[in-house]
Amino acid sequence: MMMPEAERQFYLGKAGIHLWYARKALPGAAPSPEFAFPEQDEPELEAAAIAPPPVPARPSVPQRKVDGVGKDRIAGIQALMADGTPEPAGVPVPEKAPETPVAVESKAPADESPEKTVDAAGELPRQIHAHLGFWFSEQLVLISGVSDEASTRLQDTLAKNILAAVGETRIEKGRELRWPVFGNLRVPGNSADCFRDTLHFLANDFGARKVVLLGVLTNDSPSERAVLLDDALGDAAVDFSHTLAELAAVPAYKCELWQQLKSAVGG
Repeated sequence: MMMPEAERQFYLGKAGIHLWYARKALPGAAPSPEFAFPEQDEPELEAAAIAPPPVPARPSVPQRKVDGVGKDRIAGIQALMADGTPEPAGVPVPEKAPETPVAVESKAPADESPEKTVDAAGELPRQIHAHLGFWFSEQLVLISGVSDEASTRLQDTLAKNILAAVGETRIEKGRELRWPVFGNLRVPGNSADCFRDTLHFLANDFGARKVVLLGVLTNDSPSERAVLLDDALGDAAVDFSHTLAELAAVPAYKCELWQQLKSAVGG
């Protein structure tokens, strides 16, 4: 599509592109063509560019006349679309299908908890929640509940100081045990029996060392706790009910633990 030079430069100017003509002939450059711009105001060019092209008028189509059967059919459809008007004569109306009763599903009561649903499908084994740390010395193994809210370094230092206070040397921190292993409680390996077997496996590294328990499974019932710990670890020399984090927070607990340690392992 060809357009006049003035119109082309007008559009380029609106787009931010401005032409530049050298006043003198540059060395080695081809001569610029001479162009005589017409004397025309810019608003008129802008109005001509913005004005939309005329839309050709559509030829009028004469309306079709509806007579006879078509007229009666249209009248019947209009009568059906109107509310509260009688149905036109001569127009067949399909009979309505008999209404069928809809079965309404009864909802469970709101106070029904997910635990009842689990019990109906099958009882889950009792779950153990524990985070235990192990510290080894020459004669003792200290097992304590580890708090995720307290400083890990503080609990580690306190455990080593307790063992050192009763004359133990070569104190090293062992592994940690977190239970349950999997978030899905139905995955095999999360049961209380598996927890006991894991403790029994870890106890193979104890040798002849005596066991000191600090706040291990204190939330469980005494009978269940005895089954889990006694079968896996044997009789503990000291079974204290508070963890390392609780000992650091309450100085009175340290005195109670010290009395039990002196009577059990000496100090």
